[in-house]
This record gives sequence, structure tokens and C-alpha cells, in this order.
Amino acid sequence: MQHNKHCPKCQSTDIVQVKGSKYNTNHRISLDNWSMKWATLDRYICVSCGYTEEWVQFDKKLDKWADEKLKEQFDVDDDLV
Repeated sequence: MQHNKHCPKCQSTDIVQVKGSKYNTNHRISLDNWSMKWATLDRYICVSCGYTEEWVQFDKKLDKWADEKLKEQFDVDDDLV
């Protein structure tokens, strides 16, 4: 819905974007156990059928967090070889 502007469920093009705000906790998800790192979400809502999608807003903080998580997974996978 974010890129092709139509609903994957009903094919409607009546899509509303709800832009996330880093100041509103309803637009964020926690990235760690202590809720110190957050990612902000944009939501896309089909007004025809109610289907919704959430997309993370990418920024440097999220890139750093993702790099750390990918390294952890890579290190774990190395032990399995």
C-alpha cells in the first residue's frame, strides 16, 4: 500500500496515510527490552475494507539498531556451520 497505492486485499485505491510522530507513543514500537530505543510507524488504511499496514520510518538510529541485530544473528549462524 505504501508503494503501489492500492489495497492488496480488495484492490481499492482509497488509501489514507496516517503519518507517524516520534512524540506520539501510539505511533512507535519498542526496539529493545527496556523501551529505550523506538521506531516510528506510518500507517496505511484502506477505507473500503479496513485493511491496514504499518511501515517503519527509517533513520540513522534504526539503521544502527538493525546493523547490531544483523551482526548478532550472523554470529549465531556462524556457530551452526
